[in-house]
Amino acid sequence: MHFKPTAGANCAIRQDIDLQAGVETLACDLISANGCGAVHTLFLHGAGQSTRERQWPVRETLALQGCASAAIDFSGHGDSTALSPNSLAKRVDEAQAALDRFTEAPRTVIGVSMSGEIAMRLACRPENRITHLVTIVGAIYDGAAFNLPFGPGFTAALRRPDSWRDADSLALIRGYRGRITLIRASEDKVIPKEIAELIAANAHAAEQCRIVDLPGVDHRVSERSAQDEALRELLAKLIAD
Repeated sequence: MHFKPTAGANCAIRQDIDLQAGVETLACDLISANGCGAVHTLFLHGAGQSTRERQWPVRETLALQGCASAAIDFSGHGDSTALSPNSLAKRVDEAQAALDRFTEAPRTVIGVSMSGEIAMRLACRPENRITHLVTIVGAIYDGAAFNLPFGPGFTAALRRPDSWRDADSLALIRGYRGRITLIRASEDKVIPKEIAELIAANAHAAEQCRIVDLPGVDHRVSERSAQDEALRELLAKLIAD
């Protein structure tokens, strides 16, 4: 374990930890500060070149407000291994391993971009006791793509027009009883704005479901928040509320 404090008198502290998930060794970290207490919050990064590092600025802001959090690099990302083919199903298993290892109930889970689907699936497992589900420019996926290895077959499934309307997670979310926060970016050219509306329309049992729009922001919310203190503060507030 390695402790990496940020600058400042009342600073956030990052603790780096490895997690075994199946055949993979995942790079993980906890970010906390004085007075945070137990970890109840898990962040899940997106696809492409994303890693847990992109959420560090928001997580440090949260920690200084008393909310510790955990995050992982999914296999094939950042400092994690990539020993077997990746898929959405594998990502759910890896996220579940992190949730079990690092967090205590009641839990909040945040899914960024591709991990909107992952976070929804975790939240819909009652045994996880997730009371707040947050998606940031969150995606959902055709159920037919869930078990497909990332590659040509997976891409072909996603390219079917409006394939996300057939996401299994939409049926699952109907039974979720916690709170839901769906954060959209007004200039997002990657995730259709209708996805948040479709999730909200299916969240029949949720205690609360809100859609929050970020004006003038594109899909790269995490990158933008690293340079925008007001955006970091807003995201932290929406997550901690």
